[in-house]
Amino acid sequence: MDSHLMIGAPGATYTPRLVAIAGDRLIHPADPRNDLARIVLRWERAWVPETWAARQYFAALGIGDDEAPRYTDQDVTGWLLLQPRPGTLAAQVRSSELDVATALAAEAEAWPTR
Repeated sequence: MDSHLMIGAPGATYTPRLVAIAGDRLIHPADPRNDLARIVLRWERAWVPETWAARQYFAALGIGDDEAPRYTDQDVTGWLLLQPRPGTLAAQVRSSELDVATALAAEAEAWPTR
C-alpha cells in the first residue's frame, strides 16, 4: 500500500492523505455551481470557514467553536480542491514557484507545534 502524502490538483477530492498547504481552499461537492457555496480555507493546521454558508453548515452539525471555528481534515474529507487565491503558499506550490518542502517548512516556522 502506498503511504506517502501527495499534493492534489484543483478539482481533486480531498482526503487526509493529500498535503494541505496554507491557502488551499475546499468546496462542498454539492456546491460548485452555487453562489452560496460552502468553502473552507486551510489556515495553520486546520480548515476555517471562508463563507458564511460553510460556517452555518458546520454549526448545524455541531462541529467547531462559535468564536474561532476550526475543522479537521476528517471534517472535510470528500470536499473538492479549488484553485488557491494568488499569492498564497498553496498557489505558489501549484504554480511550481515554491517546492512543497519549502512551503511546509515556512508553515512549521509560522505555526510551531503547540
